[in-house]
Amino acid sequence: MVSTDTLLAGVHFKKSDSAISIGHKCLAVNLSDMAAMGALPKWVLLNLTLPEIKPKWLNQFLQGFADLLNQHQVQLVGGDTTKGPLAITVTVMGETPRAIQRNTAQINDLIVISGELGSAAFALKHPKKSKPCRQQLTMPKPRLDVAQQVRNMATAMIDVSDGLLADLGHICNLSGTGAVIELSQIPVNNDIKQDDKWIQYVLAGGDDYQLCFTISQADEEKLPMGCHIIGQMIDGQGIVVLNHHQPITIDFEGYQHFNHD
Repeated sequence: MVSTDTLLAGVHFKKSDSAISIGHKCLAVNLSDMAAMGALPKWVLLNLTLPEIKPKWLNQFLQGFADLLNQHQVQLVGGDTTKGPLAITVTVMGETPRAIQRNTAQINDLIVISGELGSAAFALKHPKKSKPCRQQLTMPKPRLDVAQQVRNMATAMIDVSDGLLADLGHICNLSGTGAVIELSQIPVNNDIKQDDKWIQYVLAGGDDYQLCFTISQADEEKLPMGCHIIGQMIDGQGIVVLNHHQPITIDFEGYQHFNHD
C-alpha cells in the first residue's frame, strides 16, 4: 500500500507552530492514511521545500518526525530537499493482507468512530482554551492501534481529515448508500460544547484523524474500547443527522481545498 500527502504552511499548519509539532503532524497524517486502509506502515519518503536552512528549526522538525517513526517502527528510506515556500510531502508505504476500501459498506452496517471529534477545529479557533484540543490539532495520534484491532471486521473505513460529514460522505457515495447518525452519540470534549459552533466543529471541522468505519451488526460486541457507534448505513443517499432522535438541519460541510479561502 502507498499513500502520499502534502502539507503547506498556512493551510495545514501555522508557520508559528513549533518545528517538533510540524514534524510530528506531517508524518502522523500519512500514518493515519495507512490506518484507514488497515495497513501497517513500513517505509517513508520525506520531501522538504524550505525557504531557507535554519539548523535549529530543522533539527527540531526532524526530532518530531523521528520520534513518531521510532514509535511505530517505520524507516525513513529517502526523499529530497529543495528551496521554496515551506511545504512538506511525505510518501508512506505499508503492508496488509487485506486492504479496507471505502466502497464496501453495506446497508444496515453500523457506523463507528474511534474517538473524539471536533477537537482540532475548536483548537484552531480557540488555541488557548483547551490543552487537550490543542494537542489533537498539533500532535494528532494516528489510530494504527484501532485499525489493527478492527481490520478483520471493518466493512469500510476512512480517517476523518476533512470532517465527519465529508469523509463519511465518501463512504456513502462510493458504497451507494446513505447514512443516519446521532449527534448525541459522537464523543466530544466537554470544552467544545461551550462554543455556539460546537456542532459545526464536530461534524465538519476535520483534522482529528480518528477512524470512521462500518461493521456488521453481528460484530458490535467485538469493538475495542474507546470506539463509539454513532449511526447506521441506510438505503438511500446523503447523511441524515439526528440530535436526540430529532432531525436537525445542517448548512455546512467539511473542508474542501479548492473551495476554501
